[in-house]
Amino acid sequence: MIYLEKKDFKVIIDLLFGSQSEGFVNLHSLILIIGMMFIVEISKEAGLFQFTALNLIKLSKGKPVYLMSIFCLITIVISAILNNILTVIILIPLTITVSRILNVNPSPYILTQAILVNIGGTFFSISSIPNILISTYANISFVEFFLNVGTVSLIIFVFTLILFIFIFKKSLQVPQEGITILMEFNVWNFVPNKKLLFKSLISLIALFTFFIIIPSSLISTDILALLVAVVLIIISRLDARQIISKIDFELIFYLLGIFVIAGALDLLGVVQVLGESMAHISGGSVFFQILIILWFSSFLSSAIDNIPITKVLIPVISTITSNFPSVGKQFYYSLAIGANWGDNLTPLGDNILVVQLAEANKRPISFRQFFKIGFLTTLYQIILVSIYYTLIFETSTGIIIVIVITVCLLMIYLLNKLGPKGIRVGIGKGVNGIRKLFGA
Repeated sequence: MIYLEKKDFKVIIDLLFGSQSEGFVNLHSLILIIGMMFIVEISKEAGLFQFTALNLIKLSKGKPVYLMSIFCLITIVISAILNNILTVIILIPLTITVSRILNVNPSPYILTQAILVNIGGTFFSISSIPNILISTYANISFVEFFLNVGTVSLIIFVFTLILFIFIFKKSLQVPQEGITILMEFNVWNFVPNKKLLFKSLISLIALFTFFIIIPSSLISTDILALLVAVVLIIISRLDARQIISKIDFELIFYLLGIFVIAGALDLLGVVQVLGESMAHISGGSVFFQILIILWFSSFLSSAIDNIPITKVLIPVISTITSNFPSVGKQFYYSLAIGANWGDNLTPLGDNILVVQLAEANKRPISFRQFFKIGFLTTLYQIILVSIYYTLIFETSTGIIIVIVITVCLLMIYLLNKLGPKGIRVGIGKGVNGIRKLFGA
């Protein structure tokens, strides 16, 4: 407030909604967020996400590894559309219900879902608020974001799923009587309004189709989202006042506050200094600059909410990109991954809700239990992304790293499978085979 004293009112408007030179970026971000809020709220009222999740779960037929895989798939699909909090509110009670039907421990499924919501949160430019802020500011299209961040998230999801199966395989058991009950379960019981469900589904499909085929230069993504939201409100025939009452206005005001703080830091020159310092640390290397942004944003978002971290770092990266104009967007992609995924390094932020929901449903998960799996998995994911960037920007080094890691994993597997004695016997047979081949 001290900063705003004796300032022209136009400065305050610029801080809240973005200046004309920036294309009113904050305003466009708010419109997109509000439009998506309406669409998601109506879809949730229709039971669309619960219906989809239960149908996918039934496809597993109760087989432990299949069930784990489908739970993970459901998580990233739903979190790619909803924000993390809504995804958790829908999935955790649903997961506990299914686990009670099957009479199994839900903890492995809850822990994996809590971690994977952030992977799903980087699939699309609309999947999380940090993504919306980044893509709006940097003028990154829906398709462009998916090709550069979403595809990386999909690859890391596969590797993360393999890790989860390896960690939890021994604890995944499903009794036969539970499978029978699951297969007979009527998923339509979770759908309060079938007509509204189909309307919501069509609206979401139409929205994603518009995002893909309509250039943002013709109609921006925020206007598309708002138009689809208005149409859905009209055809849903729900009470508009009731829908509006469920919109998270606290989040909107929170964002406005973040816009003012981040804008003030920019005008005071703090952002400029931070950007120049980060560029200096990298030594002018694009590769090291990307890694610095990735790891720096990850650890910051583990302690502070990722929305203010993203909003403050966006202009910092804008300062850095002036030195690397040809690859400027790569820095924003790195920020999107780091800011979203770093949230799982600690059980703070949105993950507190996971612990609370599990405890409310009498399936408690301790902070220590979450921290152990969350910290390990997130480090694993960030290291994998770092290797990916190494392969792109330092290809020879990246190939060497991949070969070394592959050999190490192979040795670990053989040690677990054969033991030291078995490996020695195998090496001996291999050497004898080579000698016979060359007549030695």
